[in-house]
Amino acid sequence: MSGNRAVAYLKPGTVEVRTIDYPTLELGDGPGVARDDIGRKCRHDVILKVLASNICGSDQHMVRGRTTAPERLVLGHEITGEVVERGRTSRP
Repeated sequence: MSGNRAVAYLKPGTVEVRTIDYPTLELGDGPGVARDDIGRKCRHDVILKVLASNICGSDQHMVRGRTTAPERLVLGHEITGEVVERGRTSRP
């Protein structure tokens, strides 16, 4: 398996494993990103190398049609990972 892959929500009952861009510390255009936020620097964020992830109950509600989500939203917010890059912090 190569590349950066994720499970993306397409519509109720439909998800798909997709190859996605590697993240940066700047917001790009995509599901859930407000137009005014595109290009905004994420100075207090981190980028993780995901070692394990889980699809939780809130993800399952979207897939089963009980709630809605933007098309192409990447699922899986329960993550175990290694920090590979971090934004600026208030500490030196």
